[in-house]
Amino acid sequence: RRLTTDDLYKFNLVNLDPFTVTFNMHFYFQYMAQWPDFQKVMLSPSGTIMGYLIGKAEGTGENWHGHVSAVTVAPEYRRLGLARKLMD
Repeated sequence: RRLTTDDLYKFNLVNLDPFTVTFNMHFYFQYMAQWPDFQKVMLSPSGTIMGYLIGKAEGTGENWHGHVSAVTVAPEYRRLGLARKLMD
């Protein structure tokens, strides 16, 4: 589903991992406001954030393209193909 502002206060399980780049809140809010369709989150059945993707569209004409700024999965949910699902 689409990443929401409430999710930003619940994704420490994912962001505190040493392999995950963490951005400031302004960065996340800017992406959510400008490119809402490129922000995704995956939740466990209990509602825990398992992983997320943030991206944007940039360029003009033939140089227009998508850019994935971050795709990350919490350590306990890795090796399940979640990052691949986020990219679909």
